[in-house]
This record gives sequence, structure tokens and C-alpha cells, in this order.
Amino acid sequence: MDKLFWQRLLAVGVGGFFGGALRELLALLIQVTSFPLSTLVINLTGTFVSAFLVVIWSKKITLAQPLADFIMVGVLGAYTTYSTAILDMVKHGWVIGFVYIVLSIVGGVLVVYAGRALAEKVVA
Repeated sequence: MDKLFWQRLLAVGVGGFFGGALRELLALLIQVTSFPLSTLVINLTGTFVSAFLVVIWSKKITLAQPLADFIMVGVLGAYTTYSTAILDMVKHGWVIGFVYIVLSIVGGVLVVYAGRALAEKVVA
């Protein structure tokens, strides 16, 4: 295992700390008991940021691999989680769970398009 391996591993770990802390902060700030709003907001904003950064990095900026890993795998990977979404769905019942999943999927697709469109304008 070379130096780059350890740099990337450390970057993901440190990024995961920040992403997880940010996720918990938002979960504490957005407390709605009848609907998993905080998880929905977290997953949609994380998806938007991911799509935005992928376009920016592919057209405008080249990042060192450890920095890209820090942001995408560490921060955003810890910030958004599918498992939390599924647990929230089960916790709130099947009707709310179904609405939540539909909003997550449709919203996720929409924020990917929005993130890409904004990034295209930024790099133009």
C-alpha cells in the first residue's frame, strides 16, 4: 500500500466525520415527527451538490484524488445515506413511506438536472 492509498483513506475518514456531523446538525434543526423531512432534505441537497461538483470538476477544475475522495466519498457519502431513508420509510408507515420514496426519486432526478444546469452556467 503506497502513500496515495493512505492519503485517500484518511481523506475519506475525515470527510466522513464532517459529512456525518453536518447530517446530524440538519437532522436536529429540521425536526418534523410526522414525515422524514430532514432525511429528504439531506438526500436531495447531497444529490444536487454531487451532480453540481461532477460537472464542475469534469469541465473546469482538476482535483487531486485525495481531495475528490474527501468531498465525494467522505463528506457527501456520510451526509447522504440510503439506509436512513429506508428506516424512516418503515418508521412512518407505508403510505408516508411511499410518498417519501416517490419524492426522493423524482426530487433526486430533478436536483441532478438542476445541479448540472447550474454548473454548466458556472463553467460557461
